[in-house]
Amino acid sequence: MVISQISNTAQVATFVNVFYGISSLVTQTKKGYAVTLLDTDAEMIVATRIYPVTMLDQAVAYAKKIADVQE
Repeated sequence: MVISQISNTAQVATFVNVFYGISSLVTQTKKGYAVTLLDTDAEMIVATRIYPVTMLDQAVAYAKKIADVQE
């Protein structure tokens, strides 16, 4: 489930998996995109992966994969 897809801020997309208590964020950075996995129960960052600016589609696909979100 896509919770938000905002184009006028640094946050590009958020994917939430309530069952597992996790979410993943795709955030625009100066040099590309950061994909961050959050443990929403513990309110902690689990991992972050950086993608170059030309790889937005791959960053979003990875965010969906790590949050175990199907669309």
